[in-house]
Amino acid sequence: MPNLSAADLKRELPTEKVMRLVDYTNLKAFTQERQIETLIQHASELGAYAVCILPGYAEFARGKISGGGLKLKLAIVVDYPLGAGTDAQRIGEVRSLAGIADEVDAVVQISKIKSGKFDEAQKDMVNLTGVAHSLGMKIKFIIETAYLTRAEKQRVSEIAFRAGADFVKTSSGFAEKEYTASVGNSNTGATVDDIKLIAAVSKRLGRQKAGIKASGGINTADQIFELLAASNRKPDPDCFRIGASHIDNIYHELRTRKLGATPETKKRRGVEN
Repeated sequence: MPNLSAADLKRELPTEKVMRLVDYTNLKAFTQERQIETLIQHASELGAYAVCILPGYAEFARGKISGGGLKLKLAIVVDYPLGAGTDAQRIGEVRSLAGIADEVDAVVQISKIKSGKFDEAQKDMVNLTGVAHSLGMKIKFIIETAYLTRAEKQRVSEIAFRAGADFVKTSSGFAEKEYTASVGNSNTGATVDDIKLIAAVSKRLGRQKAGIKASGGINTADQIFELLAASNRKPDPDCFRIGASHIDNIYHELRTRKLGATPETKKRRGVEN
């Protein structure tokens, strides 16, 4: 299904398949335990793929998911949201999640990247990827596109893919607007242009099977279709994911639209002779 337009995807993809691309997220510092429990229940009811939360609730969430026999993955953020920890601290965070998390969403070392220390950032990503994979966890690298110039976005995406990342992820959702504007970016979250850039890097490196996760400011179903089309990925949670903290509106939009492939898309996919 890659190469279909956003409009085609909107017409063709059933609600259940779209919702399986969602990491339902709560990363607020003031989040309470009961809110994490509600998040898990709601994610399961609406058919999300995973919940993405802070490390302090990792064991609690694992107990609720496993104990309830829920079809949910557990993603935990690492060195979030600044990416300012030492190499040893970051590795320690990943190791501490062994047997608990299915996936880790690790912020890249932003200050090293902005200082031009790409070799050091690359070494860290290689090490984190190795540790995560050795412990049976997938790893997504949050590159914080809002803080990067176009050249930096290309370089960091390349480093992440070469490091063996399972996903390159756009944003933490906590980028500062003033600095974002100073480097020429108008949006602190996921954008179609950034997804296209990341997808182009993956294609150039032969890593089209690696995933892309769009996160930050995604509040509508139409955004999902636009970002999925830009990624040139299959609508499969191993290939494309979105992070969203408000999914009721998305679910409602999906349930109320009209489905059905047009003659043009059917012909393009070989449905008609």
